[in-house]
Formats: sequence, C-alpha cells, structure tokens
Amino acid sequence: MRTHDSPYARLQPLPPYAVRWTSGFWAEWFATCCETMIPNMWRLLDDPEISHAYANFRIAAGLQEGDHRGPKWHDGDLYKWVEAACHVLGVTGDAELDRLLDGVVEVIGHAQRADGYIHTPVMIAARNQARSGRAFQERLHFETYNVGHLMTAACAHHQATGKVSLLQIAVRAADYLYRFYRRAAPELARNAICPAHYIGAIDLYRETGDPRYLELARSLIDIRDLVVDGGDDNQDRLPFREQMVAAGHAVRANYLYAGVADVYAETGDPSLLQTLERLWTDVTSRKMYVTGGCGALYDGASPGVCQFGGEL
Repeated sequence: MRTHDSPYARLQPLPPYAVRWTSGFWAEWFATCCETMIPNMWRLLDDPEISHAYANFRIAAGLQEGDHRGPKWHDGDLYKWVEAACHVLGVTGDAELDRLLDGVVEVIGHAQRADGYIHTPVMIAARNQARSGRAFQERLHFETYNVGHLMTAACAHHQATGKVSLLQIAVRAADYLYRFYRRAAPELARNAICPAHYIGAIDLYRETGDPRYLELARSLIDIRDLVVDGGDDNQDRLPFREQMVAAGHAVRANYLYAGVADVYAETGDPSLLQTLERLWTDVTSRKMYVTGGCGALYDGASPGVCQFGGEL
C-alpha cells in the first residue's frame, strides 16, 4: 500500500495488481499458489479435526457449539489465509474464491462483539461461561497480534474486491484498540506480543486515510516503552529507542522492526530511524543467513544467556 505521499518514503510500490507474472519461475510458483496452496490451506483451516481455526469463529459467532481449540494465535492464521487468498483473487478474479471469502467474512463479522473486540478464545470462554470475557487479561493471548493481521487482511480484501465488508470489521476492531489504549493502564503495555498490530494500524491508516490509526500506531510504540519487567524474548527489556542490538524471538523482532519502519515512513521521526539503522546493521552484518533468513535456533527457544542474548 502507498504511503500518504510522505516525504520520508523514498520508494512507493506500484498500485495493487498493476504487474502480473506471465511466464517463468514466479509465474509457475504463482500458479502453484492459486491451484494448490490456497485451496489446501483452506482445507486445513476448515477441518475441525486438523486446525479448528474456522470452527473457532463459528463457535464464537454462536453458529455451533464447542470449545476453543488450537493456539491463542489461531485467529491470525485464518486472517493470514484471507490476506493471501485476496491477493490471488485480485489477480485471477476467481468467482468461486470470491464467494468463499464472502462466507468467511460473514462468519468473522458475526463473531465480532458489538464494541469491536474480536478474539475467539476469550469470546468462546465467555459464551460458555468459563470466564468473564474481559480483554487483555493474559499476556500470551496474542489478542493484538491477531487484530493486526485482521487489519492487514481487510485492506487486501478491499483492494482486491472493492468490498467494505471486512474493512468495516477491521475498522471496528481498530476503533476498539484506539479507545482501549487511550485509557489503558501502563501494565497493559506488556500485551504487545508479536506486534502485528503496529503494521496493521498503518495499513488501515493508508487504506482509509483516518489519522487516528496513525496516532494509534505511534502511541503503541510509546506505550511499549512503559514495560518495566520485559525481556529479550519480546524485545522489551529496554525502551525501543535505547536498543543497540537485535535480540530475542526472531519473528517478534521482525514484526516490531517492520511496524516501526512503517511508522517512520509516515512520520519521519528521526529517533525511530536512528534505532532502526542500528538494528539493521546488527542483523545484516551479524545475524542474517545468505538466504535472507535470521534467527539462530531452529526451535525458537530463547537461551537467555546474556543481557542482550536470545535467538536473534
């Protein structure tokens, strides 16, 4: 997505779907994605005996009975499939895929609470009277991570189809976050696990032009700095602008760095750029493989061997 003509973004992507592969290596892989990857991933997500991801939304929506199953970030897996399917749809115009997405979006909408909150583990527990259904009570529930992928998927859906059905769901979720963080206690800063919502908020700002989402993204970085008992694993041992080296969980780190880079591209905040350049140098000169991958351990576990230790 384009930035809002920001002078701090030196490059701009082409408009969505302006370029298509017609032959060669990438055309072959795109065909594989369309014909095999997208359908097979949907088969997995739709099978309650394999992943339960889609079933969780149906249960949260009251369309079937049951308990939440799978990891707390499972909502994000479905949103990421939606995003990928939308990128395929934008190129192929596949009517069957379009209808499938319409159905998925409808279920997601039914699952969302009236106040915009959406996170199936909490909503299913509340529906089954297992708990109060209060938001952000568990640090490792990945609530904001999931919402971040919802926002990004909604922007892809809007670009691919012109429909606002998923975008309206994402806007309600983002508005919930906006209201929540304006009144949140500092200890809730610890809930920024795997911060896909930094990226998602900027995606939504670029798609809608609503300045509140840029304000949200900027405030999320500042709120993160309020953590007093953080660690390397989530890159919150130190305030972001004080970090000198990349450390911790490699996936979480890359979400953080990409989100902050998006905020810089829209605001030009020099303190963000200075930190990003330090971390970029550390990653590319010390912690990146020739394949472009980073992260030292295959299992993702942090050894915690020094102050700035970890997987990255």
